[in-house]
Amino acid sequence: MAENFFSLVQKAFETASVGDARHFGVTVGIVTNNDPSSDKQAPSWAKHGNAVKIKYIHLPADPQTGQQPESDWARVAQPAAGAGRGFYWVPEVNDEVLVAFERGEAHRPYVIGCLWNGQDKPIKGAFSKDNTTRWIQTRSGHKIVFEDKKGAEKIVVADSSGKRTMTFDVKNKKFTIEAKEGDVEIHAEKKIVLSCEDLEIKTGKTGKIDIGTTFDLNVGDKANIKAGSQLNIKASRVNIN
Repeated sequence: MAENFFSLVQKAFETASVGDARHFGVTVGIVTNNDPSSDKQAPSWAKHGNAVKIKYIHLPADPQTGQQPESDWARVAQPAAGAGRGFYWVPEVNDEVLVAFERGEAHRPYVIGCLWNGQDKPIKGAFSKDNTTRWIQTRSGHKIVFEDKKGAEKIVVADSSGKRTMTFDVKNKKFTIEAKEGDVEIHAEKKIVLSCEDLEIKTGKTGKIDIGTTFDLNVGDKANIKAGSQLNIKASRVNIN
């Protein structure tokens, strides 16, 4: 088996490009372009996105232009990628990325990951000594946080302001939707069903219910209706039995 593996590796070296173009292993690059639609010379597979151009920080700059060489369009490895599925998370321009090369050929780069560094640091608040936090965050700050700390397990989905959140609180067995500013709306084409043991509806100011045609209210045991100063009941016909 060892001899067979060695022969395969040797064959890879033989089928790669000329010696000075070989780049076996990985290298670090900086993204220079993530919009292949702007390049008329881009290959057809790149025009759908998920491709970037890179400059390699280990290569010297052109003495005349001062610019470092730029790669061909590089495919970006994505988790669970397949026909119409998988992650779609293309690196931003100026992101540091880890690059590998198909059969060592310099003109066939692949981005296999993105890197933090001294300037681009990890997400603030994501680190924990016990390594119980998993965090996904976009450029503007929208985030999904998975907290696995024992006794404090929860999942939080929040927008960039942090004022509109959904929280799955495992310890307190609670699911909370909160809007500290703005509105919360629920729409359905057919039916919305609320089923629970106890139901409370509270408002700070006014309440309103508009029913299109029929409204039935059934109370199994007791029903109380209380108004502070005035209660109005209006209909063309009122039956009290």
